[in-house]
Amino acid sequence: MKTLTIGELELGSGMPKICIPLTGKSQEEVLKEARQAEELPCQLVEWRADYMLAEMKDMTLRQKGDELKQVLKYLRMELDLPIIFTIRTKKEGGQAELSKKEYFFINRLIAEARIADVMDIEAFDAPGKVDERSIRKFIALAHKHHTHVLLSNHDFEGTPDLVEMMTRFFVMQELGGDLMKLAVMPKKEEDVFCLLEVAALMRDTYGEIPFIAIAMGKLGATTRICGGEFGAVITFASGAEASAPGQLDAVTLQNFLLQYYQKDKEGKRDTE
Repeated sequence: MKTLTIGELELGSGMPKICIPLTGKSQEEVLKEARQAEELPCQLVEWRADYMLAEMKDMTLRQKGDELKQVLKYLRMELDLPIIFTIRTKKEGGQAELSKKEYFFINRLIAEARIADVMDIEAFDAPGKVDERSIRKFIALAHKHHTHVLLSNHDFEGTPDLVEMMTRFFVMQELGGDLMKLAVMPKKEEDVFCLLEVAALMRDTYGEIPFIAIAMGKLGATTRICGGEFGAVITFASGAEASAPGQLDAVTLQNFLLQYYQKDKEGKRDTE
């Protein structure tokens, strides 16, 4: 599996990198969270712009896009960390209610501004339904403006079977993104094991680009720690607020990661 380099950060080498989501509903809240994140153990941040977008009730689509672009410029000045720009729609657990046309319009504005390092684009309109033309067109635009694309899929209803999860990874990989993410909601322990089995298969055999594999909720919290052992390159931790169920705070997650991967290294040395 290839690694992905963003500035001085290499995804896919060493421990999984910690990403802190910023979920403020105003420019002031977002920038405050960004300053807090820089004091916490993390290697990149995700701006969940849908939280702020949901508050923009009386603005035109162009005004909304320009406002988000301005805040992202301030974030770029505030942070010395790579930034993932994300508009998470309600169908995937987010705050934004946008048509597909509106969704891509705002994301194009951000990509053309060249101020996000990575842009998260939802890969599926519905299970098994992909607008391949729109996604490929957006990826080409983002790459033209030197911006990486993370293709994502979040399933809050449950955990698909192994074949379906593999298929979703294959589809995202084939679409031509630089990074991909699958997050599912486990109902039982076997669901967590199934996700990790899928991750291991991607790591060892089928993965061509870096990926993120997460089981959400309390039941899946261990995947945020051990996921790197199965190939996941990023794990998400809460800063001021959690953006998904099961997120640990950044300090706690960092401590668990250091203990887990140091122990793993020591175990390998003992068997050599």
